[in-house]
Amino acid sequence: MRLRNRKKKAVFMTINPFKLISRRIRRIINCRMDCMNRLIQVNLSTALLHQKTFLPFKGCHTGREIVVVATGPTLNKYVPLDNVINIGVNAAFLRAEIIFDYLFAMDYYSVKPFISQMNEYRKGKCVKFYGLDCEHVPQDKWQCVIPESDAIIAGALRYRADAAPIEGMKMQFAYDLSSMPLGDCYSTVFSAMQFALWTNPKRVYLVGCDTADTGHFNSGKKVEEMRKDRPIVSNPYQKILESWHLFKLFTQRYYPETEIVSVNPVGLKGLFTDFYQA
Repeated sequence: MRLRNRKKKAVFMTINPFKLISRRIRRIINCRMDCMNRLIQVNLSTALLHQKTFLPFKGCHTGREIVVVATGPTLNKYVPLDNVINIGVNAAFLRAEIIFDYLFAMDYYSVKPFISQMNEYRKGKCVKFYGLDCEHVPQDKWQCVIPESDAIIAGALRYRADAAPIEGMKMQFAYDLSSMPLGDCYSTVFSAMQFALWTNPKRVYLVGCDTADTGHFNSGKKVEEMRKDRPIVSNPYQKILESWHLFKLFTQRYYPETEIVSVNPVGLKGLFTDFYQA
């Protein structure tokens, strides 16, 4: 009897490698993919929004002097300068002696007590910018975005800012406001400063930017007391100060011809050109 060698047929099994990944890892991957998709959507919508909001202002104050007015206590000591462009942050417009050409507001928590006054302030003469994002505050705990109804009443232009850098990345400031979100880092004054530089002035004065837990020019309370019931970093001034050092490097790279001057400085003493008013 003759034996025949029978060839065995090779059997190939198709294995989906995704099934070999644990459920926990799949959740992590899905979460990261969702974050990336969200980031792409935000960047695209920001570029479309900022084309309308900021592109018309590029270089519009070339050679001029700009004063960016924050709300620290040293604002009370400030003697208004003549023949300058004034950009206010949040409640700065309540300083009646200063006529503001622009206003920046981001966090609804900060501006809610006087939002109606801000909406009506110099209508048709003062350009207002109301920020949209403040995602570092849980939305179920506080309404941090200025409502669209207020923006409509004020005739405000909308913009988007990154409140904090993505994990593992440094704070990034916008050199092209027509397509990039503005770097924020817990202070709207950074948005105002990026806009000021975008208009290409020869000099920017920083007023009331104390960068210290000393309260506001129209309140005796310390910032830590004012924020005790607020779901945010209780005292962010160390982070803000670090961001100012990064901002200095940013200005040296993209706006080397623009001088930045701190008026009656406190926390920023020695960082930029210091100027004390008698």
